[in-house]
Amino acid sequence: MSELQIDDIIIGNGASPTTGQTVVVHYTGWLTNGQKFDSSVDREEPFEFQVGVGDVIQGWDQGVISMKVGGKRKLTIPSEL
Repeated sequence: MSELQIDDIIIGNGASPTTGQTVVVHYTGWLTNGQKFDSSVDREEPFEFQVGVGDVIQGWDQGVISMKVGGKRKLTIPSEL
């Protein structure tokens, strides 16, 4: 896999973020072998970052910038991103 795969689970009804805007998200990260490696949900603390400015890996920037408030999606991110 060489490109980001986006699967919307819930399409939100709010606005999408703009570059540089701070977003607050919950996430759970899984490896391809099914092993969970990190989860803001487990910590009960959402993750906050500025979208589109390189604060996070490219796959997150690309996958979150087109989300809408209230949305939920699965991002399958290749190692290159």
